[in-house]
Amino acid sequence: MYRNRLEAGKTLYEIIKERGLDKSLSFVFAVPRGGVEVAYPIAKGLGKPIIPILVHKVPSSINEEFAIGAISVAGEMLLNEYAQGEKREYIDKIKKEMLLKLSERQDFFGVKCNFEDVKGKEVLIVDDGIATGETIYLAVLSVKRYEPSRTVVAVPVSSLEGYERMSQLGEVICPIVDRYFYAVSEYYEEFGQLSDIEARRYIEESLKFGE
Repeated sequence: MYRNRLEAGKTLYEIIKERGLDKSLSFVFAVPRGGVEVAYPIAKGLGKPIIPILVHKVPSSINEEFAIGAISVAGEMLLNEYAQGEKREYIDKIKKEMLLKLSERQDFFGVKCNFEDVKGKEVLIVDDGIATGETIYLAVLSVKRYEPSRTVVAVPVSSLEGYERMSQLGEVICPIVDRYFYAVSEYYEEFGQLSDIEARRYIEESLKFGE
C-alpha cells in the first residue's frame, strides 16, 4: 500500500538506484496523467525531464468506460477481443476522435520528443499501475519501434496478467504484483484524479532537472 503516487515514485526510484539504472537511463517517459506524478520523484533523482507519452483507451460503443483497445498519438491502434463486435464505421470514427484529442493534449503539455534520439539509448516508461495493461503496452511498443538499447517499465503495482504481458516487451520494475488484483486505486491511500493542468505542472517543473 502506498500513501500516494509521489511516495510510490520514490519507492521505484530506490529500486532503480539499487539496480544501477540511475547511471544509464537517458529518457524518462510517463503516461499521463497519473504516471506523470509517479515519474516526478524518479525524474528528479535522475536529473531528467519527464516526456509525456500519449496513449488513450478506445472506448466501447456501448459503454465508454469499457476499453476495447488503445491508441497512441502516432496513430497506432491495438484492439482486443472485445472489439470484434464493433462495426468498422465506429472504429474509424472513434480513431479520428481519439487522435484529435491526443494531438490537442500533446500540444497542451508542450513537450515533444524527437524519438529518433531514442535509438541505442536506455529508456524508462512509468505509469501509476497496470490493470489489463493495454495503454502502457501500446506506449512501450510506440517507444520500442525506435530501437532503444534497453526498455524498462516502472509501475508501483500490477495485476499478474498485466505484469506477464509487459514482461514480454522488456524489463519490468513492479514492487507489488497481485494475482487477485482488483483496481489500481486499491493500493493507494490517496488516489485522487489528477488534472491535465496538474500533470503539466509536474512536466514543466521537471524541465529544470536537466539544467
